[in-house]
Amino acid sequence: MDQTSARVLVVDDERNIRELLEIGLGDEGYEVRSAPDGQVGLQVAREWRPDAIVLDVMLPKIDGISLLPMFRKLTEAPIIMLSAKGDVSDKVSGLSSGADDYVAKPFQMAELAARIETALRRPKLAAPQVLRYADLEVNLETRAAKRGNRNIPLSAREYDLLVALLRSPVRVFSRDQLLDQVWGTARYVGPGAVETYISYLRAKIDQGFPKRLIHTHRGAGYSLRET
Repeated sequence: MDQTSARVLVVDDERNIRELLEIGLGDEGYEVRSAPDGQVGLQVAREWRPDAIVLDVMLPKIDGISLLPMFRKLTEAPIIMLSAKGDVSDKVSGLSSGADDYVAKPFQMAELAARIETALRRPKLAAPQVLRYADLEVNLETRAAKRGNRNIPLSAREYDLLVALLRSPVRVFSRDQLLDQVWGTARYVGPGAVETYISYLRAKIDQGFPKRLIHTHRGAGYSLRET
C-alpha cells in the first residue's frame, strides 16, 4: 500500500502524544485521525476505516489490551501497541492478544513510522474461520459450535461470549472486560449479566463432559482452559 494514501488512527489519552503523532505521521505522508479513549477510537474505526492503528495500552475506561479484540471485530488493519510499559511480559501480552507490533515510550518518530510502513506492507493472512480449543470448536462463518461430536445451540449473546473466551484461551477475563467485549461500550445491562451468561454457557459446554472448560477464578474473572 502506498503510505501517502494510508490512514492511521491514533488512540492515546495524552493530548501531547496525539498532537505529536498527528504532526509527525502527517509529515511522513499519512492521513491521521486521533481519539482520546477507546470508545471514541472504536467509533472512528467503525466510520473511517483506518489502514493502521496506533493504540496506547494505558487508557481510561477500557485498557488497550481489552480493546484489541473489539478492534478486530471491526478491522483487520495492523495494530501497533504504544506503551510506557516496556517489560517483556507486557510486550508478550500485547502481541498474544492480537497486536502486530509493540513500541515502548519514549519512542523515535522515525522508528514508529518505519514500523507502521512495515506492518502495512506485510501480506495479510486469511483470518481463521474456525476457532478450536481442546475438543471445542466454533465456525465463525456459520456460527455453529460443537464439542466433540455434540452440536451446541447458542443464543447470539452466548455465541459472542464463547468466541471472546475462545480467542484467548487460558487468559483470565474480568467481568468488566467481558462486558466491554461482548456487550460493548454503550451497554445497558445489570452487573450480573456476565455471571448469568457464563452459567448458561457452562450448562451447554461442560455438562455431560468429563473435563470442565469454563472456569471461575474467584475475585478475578473467568477463563476457558482444560486444567
